Amino acid sequence: MQNSANIKPRTLLLAGVVSVLIGASGCNPTTIDPVTDPNNPSLESVITNATPTQINALANGVEASLRLGHTNNAPYNQITGTLGREIIILASNEPRWYTEILGSKTSLDNGAFYSTGSYNTFARTIRAANVLRQSLAATSTVTPVQKQGLLGFCDTYEAIAKLHMLNLMGENGIRIDVADFLKPGKFTVGSAPALANIRQLLDLGATELGQAGTDFSFPLSNGYAGFDTPASFLRFNRAIAARVALYQGDNAGALTALSASFYSPTASLTLGPKITFRPGTAGDQGNSYFQVPNSGPSTLVTVPDNFVSEAETGDQRLSKVSLRTTPRTAGGITGRYDPTVYATQNAPVAIIRNEELILIAAEAKAKTNDITGAVQDINTIRTRSGNLPPYAGATTQAALLNEILRQRRYSLFYEGHFWVDLRRLGKLNPNPTPNITLPYSTGTFRLFDRLAIPFAEVAWDQANP
Repeated sequence: MQNSANIKPRTLLLAGVVSVLIGASGCNPTTIDPVTDPNNPSLESVITNATPTQINALANGVEASLRLGHTNNAPYNQITGTLGREIIILASNEPRWYTEILGSKTSLDNGAFYSTGSYNTFARTIRAANVLRQSLAATSTVTPVQKQGLLGFCDTYEAIAKLHMLNLMGENGIRIDVADFLKPGKFTVGSAPALANIRQLLDLGATELGQAGTDFSFPLSNGYAGFDTPASFLRFNRAIAARVALYQGDNAGALTALSASFYSPTASLTLGPKITFRPGTAGDQGNSYFQVPNSGPSTLVTVPDNFVSEAETGDQRLSKVSLRTTPRTAGGITGRYDPTVYATQNAPVAIIRNEELILIAAEAKAKTNDITGAVQDINTIRTRSGNLPPYAGATTQAALLNEILRQRRYSLFYEGHFWVDLRRLGKLNPNPTPNITLPYSTGTFRLFDRLAIPFAEVAWDQANP
């Protein structure tokens, strides 16, 4: 097994290399600069009999590129958090955070930073995975078993990136046929075909990982500690598959995937692969979701009051926010709480973790009428994460789903889930459940269930009917 500890400082650099290779400087993620620059790496240099060193660099770049979705000018957790009213960004330098995204206009601007920032970076992850896949098809420097490990990694990462893009796009769909970046397929009609494609990628990746031997031929960052072999990475793959199956409404499939994942009611709730940060290392940077409490940055993230007022008494997950000594007011909105989920610049961002898997299990069991099992998983979260007493409410399916949504709200706060959960459960409205409200969603505000298809994508389709 290769040591992963020494590669982390290079992750952004490697992501930059991949960005050069895939033409990431352009606005349209489907374009590439055809000019070969002798002073920079060329695509041709890595898709024809690439060396093991080049293959490893490409694999590291694929992993690192996913982090760009959290470090751009519209980070994924902030966009989804704002759309789901988990957070409100009272930015002194960008009022669109608390005007347009909160619905001051009847539609979102498909050319604005919030429509392109995360979308484009996840598109780069897909492109990076395809570059690595092309390279593997044209090299003899890795063994067939090693190729299976690399392909399983590629397919898993492409699936994750597509899922993030689809979460942003909703029923607008996404492009799933993107192997040929010069001739990308059309957007899917709705989310269902995209989810099916994502699940197929994960299943293919699982098959490949099962044929990849005992060790990967490439290093992963230390965010994958405990998940850095084909067998352990497969458990991560199955965890993502469980999430996708739940989104599809395939509850039995979600439970099957969970059984092959790292789901455990007794293991650490934070167990799971993570995106890591090392701001003190040259070429690296810190977690952009970290915010010094009571500070006054230009892009100030605040938490609506009702996150606190609607919590159960004694819920220890309220430690994820802190009361500001100096509230900020902008656009008629006053922010009194800071998010404290990410306590330092070094705090990792979970890709998926055991706490979510327990909540997936609870929901899938409730929807398949395993009421006893659902309540057990709910109570695992209530007692272990919230330090609350066991659930004592009604045990109808509707009541349990409301309770699970409430637990997801507090357990997965500011992790990019709540808006997606509200939408997929048909509860994206000002009063989703008896104990959940969405502030700033009526009157001069409105809720959006998707981002607009970016202008560059629309222009591409118009030019290439």
